[in-house]
Amino acid sequence: MSNQKLHIVTLDVPFPADYGGAIDMYFRIKALHELGLELTLHVFEYGRGQQKELEKFGKVHYYKRSRSFFHLLSKRPFIVQSRLSYELLKELRKDSHPILFEGLHTSGFLEHVDIAQRLTMVRMHNIEHAYYNELAANARFFKRLFFKWEARKLKNYENILSKTKAILAIKASDQDYYRKYNTSTFLLLASVQIPIQTATKNLPYALFHGNLSVPENENAALWLIQTLNKVINSEFPLIIAGKNPGKRLQQDVNQLSVKLIPNPTENELNELIANAQLHVFYSSVPSGMKLKLLNVLGTYGHILCNNNMIGNSEIVDFCIIENDPELFAKRFSEIMNHPISLTDFEARQTFLNKAFNVTESCKLILTVLNDKQ
Repeated sequence: MSNQKLHIVTLDVPFPADYGGAIDMYFRIKALHELGLELTLHVFEYGRGQQKELEKFGKVHYYKRSRSFFHLLSKRPFIVQSRLSYELLKELRKDSHPILFEGLHTSGFLEHVDIAQRLTMVRMHNIEHAYYNELAANARFFKRLFFKWEARKLKNYENILSKTKAILAIKASDQDYYRKYNTSTFLLLASVQIPIQTATKNLPYALFHGNLSVPENENAALWLIQTLNKVINSEFPLIIAGKNPGKRLQQDVNQLSVKLIPNPTENELNELIANAQLHVFYSSVPSGMKLKLLNVLGTYGHILCNNNMIGNSEIVDFCIIENDPELFAKRFSEIMNHPISLTDFEARQTFLNKAFNVTESCKLILTVLNDKQ
C-alpha cells in the first residue's frame, strides 16, 4: 500500500465508464485508489455532468472546456488549447505533488515554469496525429479540413512529451513510437475490467456493438452489412447493437438477416455479448486499443476483425484477422457454425488474468513515482 499523493487530470468525465477513454481512465483511478494513493481529480466537463461516483476516490475539481472558435487560431491543437484552464493551473500550483495527465489533450501546462520541475506522467491513449489523419480520410468538407489541420498541429506538438518524466503508452507499437521523444516510455495496457464467462454453448448470431452515433462506428457497421450481406441469413443473423443509430444505418438494416438493437440497456448488451457465437469488428482508423474488442475476449465466441482493431498487440493471438472484404466474408462462413475450442477459451482466460489485472498493472505508476522522485 502507498500513502503517496497524486493529481490526475482527465480529458473528460470518466464516469459512467461507457466508452473506451472513460473506461481506461475510470478503472485506472479506481485501481490507484485501491493501491492507497491519495488522489485529487481534475476533470474537464463538457456534457457528461458532474458525477458523485468520482468522490469515492478523492477530491474532485471540475473545469469547463472552452470550445471558442478562436482556439482554432492557436498554434496548439484544438484538443489541447480548449482544455488550457488557468483555474486548473491555479489548483495544481497549490502543492508540489506528482501529476498524471490523461491524454495529450491535457498536457498544455507541461512547459509552464511551475509544472516543468514537477514529477509528471502523460498517459497516451493514441498516436493522435495518425488518428486525426484517418478521421480526415473519412470526413467531408469542413470536417476534413479541420481534422487535417488538427493532425498537422498534433504532430508538431508531440515534442512537448520530451518535457514529461514518463510516457505511459497503451500498446507496444505506440511505446516504440513515443520513445523518440522520451526514453522513459512505458507500456501500460488498457485499464479495464473484463468479465470472463464460463464455457457455454452460444447462440447462432454474429454481433457488432459500439456507440453508433460515432461516425467511425456507424461506418464500421455499414461496412459489415455490405461485406457480410451474402453470408448471413435468418438462421445466423448479424445483430448490430449500440447507442443512437442514425437514419442511414436504420435504413440499411431493413432486411431479414440484419437486426438493429438501438440503445440496449447495460444488461441487454452484456447478454448479447455473452451469448454471441461470433463477434465481428471493423475499423478504418488505427488507434489506441479498441476496448470493445477487449470486452469480448472473455466470452466463448470467435472474434473476426481487421488489423486496425488491434495493431501489433498480443491480442492478435486470439483473433481471426482479415482486411480484404471478400476474405473477411469467406472466413465468416468458415467459422460461423464452429465454436471455439475449450483449449482456446482457457488460453484467453489465462491471458486476460495476466495482462488485464488492473490493480497489478497500475503498480507501474507506483514504480515510476518511486524511481523518479
